[in-house]
Amino acid sequence: MQTPTTARPQRTFWTFVIIGIAVAAVIVVGVGPPGMLLPRSTVCQLGSEIGVYSIWTPSTMANIPRGGNVTQVQNEWNLTMTSGSLTMNPLGPFGGEIPASVKFESGTNVGIAVAYGDFNWTFYRTENESVIGGASGPCTQPYIAQIGIPGGACGGWDYVPLVNDSSDAVQPHVWNGTSTFNGSETYPGCPKETPGTYVWFDSTFHPGGVGTDASVRWDLCNFSGYHQLVLNGVAQVPISVVVPFEGHDISASGFLTWNDNSGIGPWLGPTATWLVPAGWVWNLAPVGPAAFGINPDLPLPGLVAFVRSAC
Repeated sequence: MQTPTTARPQRTFWTFVIIGIAVAAVIVVGVGPPGMLLPRSTVCQLGSEIGVYSIWTPSTMANIPRGGNVTQVQNEWNLTMTSGSLTMNPLGPFGGEIPASVKFESGTNVGIAVAYGDFNWTFYRTENESVIGGASGPCTQPYIAQIGIPGGACGGWDYVPLVNDSSDAVQPHVWNGTSTFNGSETYPGCPKETPGTYVWFDSTFHPGGVGTDASVRWDLCNFSGYHQLVLNGVAQVPISVVVPFEGHDISASGFLTWNDNSGIGPWLGPTATWLVPAGWVWNLAPVGPAAFGINPDLPLPGLVAFVRSAC
C-alpha cells in the first residue's frame, strides 16, 4: 500500500512543469508572434528602387514684382522629402555648386528668378512596416526621392517668365530647367534632362486665401520712390519632383529650404530683398509653411508673391 508521502514529489514535479509551461507561453505571446502583449507601431520604410533620373533642380526661387526687382543672397540650401517617419536628404545643406547672389530687375515683366543645377535623383517606393514600440509614422506618399550628386557641371540662374505678363496673380509654378515655360532646348555643354521630368513648386499668389495663404494689403498710394521688403533667415517652398514611370507620371513631394548663412562673410546680406514702386496698392501672399501673416514693415516670414493694383 502506497503511503501519501510518496505522491508529494510527483505533485511538486508537475507543479514546476505547469509553471514552466505558463512562463513559456507568456514569453512566446509577449515577445514573439503575434506579440500581442507589447505595443506595436507602423512606420514608413524605404522600399525598392525605381530608377535614377537627371532633373534640372531649383535651389532657390523668388517672385519678381511687376515694375520692381529682387536681390537674392543664398549659399546654403537643401531639399527634404518626407513620407511619414521616413525622411530623405535631411543632411547637408548643399553649397558651392550654385552662384551665391544675383539681382533681377524686372521692369514691366514678372516671373520667377531661379537658381538651378542638373542633379541626379533616385526614386524609391515606400512601404509600411509594423515594429515593436515607438511612435507610429505610416507612409504619407507612395514614392520618395533622394537627391544625389549633380548630373553634370551645369548650373546657374534663369528667369521663368509668365505666359501672360499682364498680371502678377498667375505666377509660373512648373519648371523643367529651360529658359522658356515649356521649352525643350538645352544649355551649351549641358546634358539634356531625362525626358518628361520637371519640378512643380508653389510660389504663386492665392487670392482670397486663408491661414498661411491669407493676403496682406500694402497701401503705397500716397508714397513715392521704391519701398523695401526684406526676408531674413530661412525661406521654404513646397515642391514636387515629377518623373515618368511605366507609362505614367509619379512624384515625390517635399520642401526646398534655403538661407543666406550670414556668418560665412560680412558681404552676405539678407536672404532676399525686394524693391517695389510706390503709387500702387500691393497685395502680398506668403507661400509654403509660413506660420504667420506678413507685416510689410517687418522681415518677411517666407517667400512672397505680389499682385499690384491701381489706387
